[in-house]
Amino acid sequence: MNLDPDITREDLRVFLDEADEQLQLLDENIVAIEGQENSSEGIQEIFRAAHTLKGSSAMLGYQEMTDLGHAMETLLDKVRKGSLEPTSTVVDALLASLDLLRELKDALIDEPDEPIDVSEVVAQLNEAGDTPGESGESVQSETAELDGPADLPPKNRSNSRVRVLE
Repeated sequence: MNLDPDITREDLRVFLDEADEQLQLLDENIVAIEGQENSSEGIQEIFRAAHTLKGSSAMLGYQEMTDLGHAMETLLDKVRKGSLEPTSTVVDALLASLDLLRELKDALIDEPDEPIDVSEVVAQLNEAGDTPGESGESVQSETAELDGPADLPPKNRSNSRVRVLE
């Protein structure tokens, strides 16, 4: 693990204390948002906690935690803006992130021999963010853009799609 060489033991202690608080907030709020369309307060809490962990870990030079926090923020921002529902897929990805954040925090104390790979959970977060909402609106609007104007005859629509994709 490559932390900023200027980080002191005191800096690390402060980070670990703050990380414990943020992890507790994540733990309390992630499960509570599943399936709740109007859970903006819980989503805000989760977003702030992920943002704080990302920023603090970036100051330490702890790239793995920074990358994970960034992926969480990106997903949560979509939920905050209403373009993504807090489905079980989203919650599962956030819970996997929470587990990995705890592991990353513990690694600062235990200093394992091998670095912790966050790419799988980051990919899970990215995939959860790519999932269309319950109504499938994202897929419908993308399809409409590819098909062209709705008033064109079907034959011309398929030609329009070819032009767009080329």
